[in-house]
Amino acid sequence: MRETCLFCASKHIAQAIVLVTESCLGYPLHIWLAIGHLAEAESETCSMFPFLSQQIRCVRLALMGQEGVFVHEELMGLLKAIRKMAEKINGVSEEARVQGILYAKLEG
Repeated sequence: MRETCLFCASKHIAQAIVLVTESCLGYPLHIWLAIGHLAEAESETCSMFPFLSQQIRCVRLALMGQEGVFVHEELMGLLKAIRKMAEKINGVSEEARVQGILYAKLEG
């Protein structure tokens, strides 16, 4: 079992969103890349957040056509939930992180 990393999980969910969108734009095999990223996000969350991991799994199975109906908005909801949890646990808001990155680039 992997160590939990909400930052990594959010990265995988974000990539899945991009790939699902690309699959709708004429790249049908990208759906399988999205499914792979969702599996990675599951793995990143299962040790500390099994309920969250189960939510990701449900979306992945729906995307695969195995269980339920896939709704694209569910991915964005997962991303928002994971980012909110990451901010709470790490004590850093997304806005502060972005401002810090931009400031560092301006100074560098």
